[in-house]
Amino acid sequence: MKSLSLAVCLTLSLASGAALAKPLTEAQYIEIFQGDNVDKQKDAIASLVMAGLNDPQVYETLNNKLQASLPLAIDRHSIDYSAWLIKGLAYSGDEKYVATYNEIINGDYHSKLQKYAKKSLKNLEKYQVWAPILADKSHYDDKYNQRSNVLSNALRSDELQLKLDAAKRVINRGVYTDQVLETLDSELQDTRLLKHDKLAIQAYAFMAKALASSGEEKYRPTIEKLAETSSERKLQRYAAKYLRAYY
Repeated sequence: MKSLSLAVCLTLSLASGAALAKPLTEAQYIEIFQGDNVDKQKDAIASLVMAGLNDPQVYETLNNKLQASLPLAIDRHSIDYSAWLIKGLAYSGDEKYVATYNEIINGDYHSKLQKYAKKSLKNLEKYQVWAPILADKSHYDDKYNQRSNVLSNALRSDELQLKLDAAKRVINRGVYTDQVLETLDSELQDTRLLKHDKLAIQAYAFMAKALASSGEEKYRPTIEKLAETSSERKLQRYAAKYLRAYY
């Protein structure tokens, strides 16, 4: 049982690190989830974390695939596949899928699938708040692609965990568009959510790192200001570190 659990966790972790480099359109997501290429589906699910989709059909197609997979989830590979689909459905933030998760939790399914359904149910609750933020078109700028617009939405939100995750994604994916950098700069000049709290400090520290790691000189004064005047000493130290590392 331990080996099965480890295999599922490792597979989920490894595939998430190999998320699609190029953003998919909603039509492409639907095509992938209607198909049978498991690797493409896992990559697509990994990219749903901050896809900012508006078409509910994407998730309905994913749900259909999940429902078809569940009766077949009896060995390591089939359980891993269903676990991925369970995970992906949570990014919809759609309350109607609470019933799907409860059916898995209370049904006659492998304990690992029940475990992932419980975790994903909590994630679904989080995305009930996050999904509308990511999909918001009120600040959409056609000069930039979907990824840039969605990350900018996340960075300007009032959700600290979302801001933190978005900043990490900027760094890991190298998304240094003018739109993203200007959003980071604006958020770091008005640290309205900063408080003496681990999550708040982490969020602003990673946003500072994301801005500084662009290497753009015009944003150096913002990082210098954080290093010199931030109300949080730990954030000052992080900003000073980024100045040495990137300028």
